[in-house]
Formats: sequence, C-alpha cells, structure tokens
Amino acid sequence: MPDSTRQHGATVLDRLQQYGLSETEAETYLAVVEKGPATARTVAETAGVSKSYVYDICDSLAADGFVTVDDHRTPTVIHATPPSEAFSALKRELDTLEAAVQTRYEDNSAEDNSFEVVKSRPTIIKRLKQHIEAADCEVVLQIPARRLPEIHDTLRRARERGILVLLALSSYDAATMELELEGVANAVRIGLDGAPSLLATDQQRGFVSPSTMLSWDHDETNAITFTQEAVAAVLIGSYLGNYWPIGEEVLVSRPPSLPARYDMFRPVVFTTALALRAGESIVADLYARPTGSDDDFEVISGEVVDVRQNLVEPHNSDFGFENSLVVDTGDGRITVGGYGAFLEDYEVKHTTLRRA
Repeated sequence: MPDSTRQHGATVLDRLQQYGLSETEAETYLAVVEKGPATARTVAETAGVSKSYVYDICDSLAADGFVTVDDHRTPTVIHATPPSEAFSALKRELDTLEAAVQTRYEDNSAEDNSFEVVKSRPTIIKRLKQHIEAADCEVVLQIPARRLPEIHDTLRRARERGILVLLALSSYDAATMELELEGVANAVRIGLDGAPSLLATDQQRGFVSPSTMLSWDHDETNAITFTQEAVAAVLIGSYLGNYWPIGEEVLVSRPPSLPARYDMFRPVVFTTALALRAGESIVADLYARPTGSDDDFEVISGEVVDVRQNLVEPHNSDFGFENSLVVDTGDGRITVGGYGAFLEDYEVKHTTLRRA
C-alpha cells in the first residue's frame, strides 16, 4: 500500500473493517480506488497480496457492491464503484438495521419474526446451512444445480436425522455436471431453468432470491432470509403448488422404517404415498379433531386407503398443495389433513404410522 494511503488512509482502513471488511479486503478495495480501473496484477502489487488471491477478494467486494470485475476482457480489469453508490447501499442497510433493532427493542416478540436482506452469496450459503441444520422435520429447497456441492454434506446430515428433504435443482446440465444425489434428499427433481432459489424449513424459516444470485458469478440482486411461520407457509404452499409439480422426478428414496411418529403432516403424506406405491398396508394413529371445531384432540386409528398428494409420482391431488389421507376407521372413511386444515374432515397435530 502506498505511503499516502498509510498516512491518510489508516482511519479509513479501520472504519472499513468496522463495517465488515477484513483488513485484506479493505486494503484491496483502497488499492482499486487509487489505481482503478486496474488489472488484477496492479491491484495485487498495490495491496501486497498474491494475484490469485485478488480474484477471490474482488469477487467478495463485488458481491457487496464495492467494485465491479470486468472478466470479459484480457487481462481482467477491476473498477471501483463510485463511493456515492457503494456507500449509499450501506447507508440503506444501516437504516434498515436500525429500524429492525428498534422494532425488536419495542416488541420482545419480534425475535421470532425476523427478516434479513442479504447481498453476499457466501452469506446466503451460510444461512442455507444454518437453516437446514436447525430443521427438525422438513426441508424444501430449490437451488441452481451448481450450488449443490456446497451444501451436500449439510443435506446428507439432515436426511440422517430423519428429516424429509424435497430438493429441486434448476439449471442442471447433465453433460457437464456430475452430482452425487444419493442420500441428500428423499425426492429430487430437475426444475425449470431460471426458477427462483428458495428454502423453507419446518414451515418456519427460509430464504428466497432471484435465480441469478446463486447462478451467476457476478450479480447485484439481493436475497431475503426470514424466520416467520406465516411467510414460510405461504412460500411453501405456492412453491409446491406451482414449481414442484412441473419438475422432472429423478430420485425418490425408499419408504422409511416404521413405526415412526411425525409432528408435521407432509412427511406423513410422503411416507404413506411411498408405502402404498410399494403395495404395503399402513395404519395411522392420528391425534386429531374435527376440522373447524374447538373439540379436544383425540387418537383416531385406521388403515390408510388412499392419499392425495403431488410430492411423488404418480400424483393425484385436485390442486397444487393438497396433502391429505383417506382413512378407514372401521366405522367409515374420513379425510385427514394437517394442523389448520380446512377442506378435510379432520385436522391432525401429530401422527404415528405403522405397517398393518
């Protein structure tokens, strides 16, 4: 770094680090500001880092809006974003952060209703892993196929914990991509190119972003991560009703070992659909009550004679996100949906499935 920057930029370096840049990122950014537009070699020499490392650092700075990387030229040229633009975004994020903290300060219940605007792809991958690791029952995920290796092990651990994982991969090129799909999900589909990326776990947490944020190396779009049940429920309902059914099914797991208890209803439907498709007879012990009533929940048992769903092929739902069982109790047949159901005869809080 030139002496002028050492003399006049020490405070700037400190401030940049206070706002999230590492020392190396801050020095590299100031080198681009002073020398740019500049080649990677010039930036590396000015900042005192290796040329190969400069590309990684500048990709991170580009994701945060501090620089742009013109890799369509040879050699690659790096430009500093005008400070008025680069820091206006930071100011907006600080304003948003202040408002969010103020809301939490005024309402203690806000800790369960958080939203975060994320610009960095590494941060999105980090949030993806965190949400999946925190899941107890269900993970529904759609991402570009090229990002699967980054979260492969996280998904595999979720499957090993017995979590239902529904995975759709967009922008998949079988000719150039070799992906290990076995063990990462209960069902895998190849989705539409250009479909948005999204995640919903336990119908509580998740994220959504344009496809370009995780598909392209340099993209200026943002993602939103959230922890809010109402948002997750709408997101997953819309996704399973519109995007999931049009994907090509490429992998479905075997039926799991039974008996098993489920606190969410979609895993019940998925497991039952696989069992019936394999010709097995399944009995459900349902902790249920009549839909729309204030009755106490009680155990109702019976053999599952049909399932209405679009999670696995062949699907037979009347509308996109329909998930229900038809159960023969011995006194007649009833339809059963998840907690909060409104079309079925009964709503269920938790279910135990066993083979007849």
